[in-house]
Parts: sequence; C-alpha cells; structure tokens
Amino acid sequence: MAIQWSIILSAIVVLFLIALLSRSRRSSAPVLTSDWFFGYLTLFRMLTQYNDLLVEGYAKFNKHAFQLPGIRGWIVFVGRELYDDLRKAKDDTLSFSEEITDTISMEYTIGRAYATDLWHNAVIRKQMTQALGPKFPEVYDETVCAFEDELRLSRTEWNSVHAHGLILSVICRASNRLFVGLPLCRDPVYTQISRDFSGTVIAAGVTISLFPKLLKPLVGRWVTAAPRARRRFEKFLVPMIEERRRKEQEMGELWEKEKPSDLLQWLLDASKEHNPTAEDITTRILGINFGAMHTTALGFLHVLYWLAAHPEYAPVLREDVDHALANYGWTKEALGKMHKLDSFIKECMRFTGLTVTAMGRKAVKDVILSDGTFVPKGAKVVMNAWSIQHDPAVFYKPLEFDPWRYSSRIARGESEALNSLATASGEFFLWGGGAHVCPGRYFASQEMKTMLLVIVSRYDVKFEGLPKRVRPKDTWTSFSCLPDLKQRVMFKRRE
Repeated sequence: MAIQWSIILSAIVVLFLIALLSRSRRSSAPVLTSDWFFGYLTLFRMLTQYNDLLVEGYAKFNKHAFQLPGIRGWIVFVGRELYDDLRKAKDDTLSFSEEITDTISMEYTIGRAYATDLWHNAVIRKQMTQALGPKFPEVYDETVCAFEDELRLSRTEWNSVHAHGLILSVICRASNRLFVGLPLCRDPVYTQISRDFSGTVIAAGVTISLFPKLLKPLVGRWVTAAPRARRRFEKFLVPMIEERRRKEQEMGELWEKEKPSDLLQWLLDASKEHNPTAEDITTRILGINFGAMHTTALGFLHVLYWLAAHPEYAPVLREDVDHALANYGWTKEALGKMHKLDSFIKECMRFTGLTVTAMGRKAVKDVILSDGTFVPKGAKVVMNAWSIQHDPAVFYKPLEFDPWRYSSRIARGESEALNSLATASGEFFLWGGGAHVCPGRYFASQEMKTMLLVIVSRYDVKFEGLPKRVRPKDTWTSFSCLPDLKQRVMFKRRE
C-alpha cells in the first residue's frame, strides 16, 4: 500500500502550527538543542542522525536525562540510572499502551480488540513459550524446507536472492508452523497475505499518528490495510476455528488427546473466559504475525549482512553448532548451548541494532522520576538505548564489532542466562523491559538462531557486488536503523 507523502506533509504542517500556537509543558530535564522555536529545527537532523544526537546528549549531560522535541511532543531520554523507573512503571503513570497507541495506532492498523484487550499476550508468554522445546523439531524442519524452496540451489552454483524477501518468507513459514501448523503455513496465498500486511502496519501507523485524535478514525479507514487483510485471513482461519470448536463439542474429553498443538489452539483454549468470535481470534493471529515478522526480519537481515561481509566467522559458528549437536542432538537444549551462535546475533543487535531508543512510555499524569526529573503529562520518556549500548563504561571497546563478546563472558564463568540473546537488561534493549517486555522474545530468539544455524550448516554466503568485509550502508529513519532492504545476497550449497 502506497502512503501519499502529501498526507504526511500536510499533517506535519498542521502539527507545526498547533505547536506554534500553544506552549507545550516541558520536563525539567535540560534541552539538548538551542535552536529557535523550542529546538524544532532539530527535527530535520533527527530524521537521519538521531544516533549522533543521542550520543551528544549522553556525553553533554553526563549520562543523565535530557530532552528533545518530537512531532507529538517533548521526549525525555534517560540513562541507566533510571532504567528501573521505566521497568517498574505502571500504566496509570508511565503508560506503554498509550505510547504504542501514539506510535503505530494499533486500534486502526490491526484492530480495536487486539489493541485494547491483550489477553493473547498471556498465551504467548505461557503456552507458546513452554512449547518451544517440544515444537523445535517442527520449526527447524520448516526453516530448512523454506530455505530450500526459496533458494532452489543446484549442487555447485551460486544463486543471487533478494535478501529481505528471502528472510520474510522463511520467517513467515517457520512462525506459522507454530501458529497454525501444516499445511496452512505453506499455503502461498496465506503467507503472502501475512507478509504484505506486516509491511504496511508501521507506515500506516506512523501516518495515522501524525493527525489529531478527531481525524484518526477517518485517516485510519483511508490508509490501513487491516480490514482487507482480516477478511482474507478469515477465509482461511474462520473455517478452521469453527471446525475445531465443533470437534470439541462432539468429542468431549477425547478432544484433549486429539486436538492440534499450535498457537491457534492455545488461543482457543484460553479464550473461553473471553468468549471471542472466530473473527476476533483471526485478528489476533494476524497481529501476532506482524509482531513475529517485522522486527525479527529486520533484525536477522543485520545478522545475515554481518555474516556475508565476514565469511571468516562461518567456520567458528559451524564448530559451535557441531559441538552442541554432538552432545545434545537436534533439540532446543542444543540450540541453548550454541553460545557463539547466540553471541553473534546478540552482538549484531547491540552494535547495529534496530532502534536508538527503547522502553518508550507516555506520561498520563505529571511524574517525578527517582532522580528528581519532572515529566509533565503528555511527554514521552525513553531509554537512550543506543548510547548505553555504545558506552565504554558498559562495554569493552563498544565501537568494535566483537562477534564473540557474550560467549567469551560465558567462557569466563559469567551467567549464561544474563548473556543470552533472549534476556532483556539495562544494557541490552532489543526486547524492551519490565512488565511489557516482548512476550515473544524466546520464540524470536529461537527463530533467529535456527535460521543462522541452517545457513552456516548448509550454505556459503557472500554479497553480490560488494567486496569482503563491507556491509551495505544502513539507513537511519528517525529512531530506526534499517538494513538495506534492496540488497541481494549470494548463496551456494556447501559441499
């Protein structure tokens, strides 16, 4: 879906005039910039140099809180000393849901029930996470099959593929093997709907968020792809849901032994107290598909690019894989013992990352943080994640890419759990933190590790048209660090 830039520009003009005619209440934190009009000229720099701005503020104010203007109000950036303030914050003070609503407008981009009643998150945290071990062979099998189907390699030749499209396809199939099972996870129409929809949510959400509250419903109906995607998804899922509910009624206790083991069924089992319609559950599967694909695909693209630029890392990763498999076989336990594989991905996320901030919260009333910083109602508070993850006081040589940074810590006797990819902490922010830490982080971690395991075990990779040790340039778009979405990567089957 193409978003007309005239819409976005018009909204920016409207918001600019609103800001000009009103005096926004500010935090007591110092303002980084002294530009005219409360620093709004800095917005232009924030579009392409946000990481540099945050590093400047981090250094200038000695890692303490400072603020910058945002399109929707003032943003307070905080350091590690205030990590617990955000981690422990309640939604009636510093609200995660209000921040997400402002950022991607989930009510319009996915659906009202999905945005306002998040009972599915409990299912992801409990039933889905508990099933990752037993279901690992299936997810691994789907990952292997998806790569084989997409790459179509002969025995000896290199094949050039569009990297982002490849990773999206693999993640979509592997995720839906767990979500809805075979054969639907391989249905080309179903998976295309999921991939297409996931690509529209952020753009539509940002567009809607630029408009005043009164206009959001109108703009939402215009720019979102959710209604059409839901209708198309319903053609696949509603009959499945109705059939499973019918079988449960007919089979009684026997259904407990016969029922499928997938996310769709876990949602059905957990939904009895909520009594959702089949259409509501379909919307939740659609939204969970977006959550599973968007961040994971972009994150793993960074991983693939580091590997393609540095093929010398592949033998070390293969040795790590072989050692774990020799001791634990093809199990989730083996994946957990692949410390270098895990470390490689985590370092990609630390060094390159996906966003400069984390754990965004919106103040729903005036708040005073533990260091005395005043945050007015309506302001946004975020962790200065980029600066912390590149701070020499936190990491040794943080401006160097060290693929074995975390596995070396484990080898020195440090905690496996604290240094694992799936762990959120005050120095690693991929998953957020606190009560709203990403509920699917264990599955996303397993998925990325499984993809890297399959690649290093079965293929050689390199860039098309780039010399060794050169990655395609990342693109900074406001808070986000995006890998090159057009880059092609060469694959060859290992002999």
